[in-house]
Amino acid sequence: MSQLSDIEMMRVLVGIKYRQQQESFSHLIAQETKLRSSLTKLDTHMEQSRSNTDAPQKAIGADVIWQTWVGRKKREINMQLAQVLAVKERHIAQVRHAYGKVLVTDALHKKIDSETRSKKAQVQLDRAICAMLF
Repeated sequence: MSQLSDIEMMRVLVGIKYRQQQESFSHLIAQETKLRSSLTKLDTHMEQSRSNTDAPQKAIGADVIWQTWVGRKKREINMQLAQVLAVKERHIAQVRHAYGKVLVTDALHKKIDSETRSKKAQVQLDRAICAMLF
């Protein structure tokens, strides 16, 4: 019976670790989504500024300054996105590993639980047979 409780404790701990990994991974996904959204917004603003050919900003060169700023900002966001994607790649492996541990401990728990139940059933059957014979 002690073995079953040890496995149950291990299952709980492995489950907690897996949930932590998932939570950390979901934060990375949210960060990635935010950065991709920022890139999309910058692209949209850039397209709008390009399509607005009658703007007085062109006369004073503000459009060039704007495009330069957008280019720098996109580069900065792309660098952040690359870093997030690199971390995300490592986290994918960690989450998979943690999930594998969950599967193994679940299978082990089921196996030991099944064996324990089988042994108890056999003991009860033996007792019932002995009681019927005597």
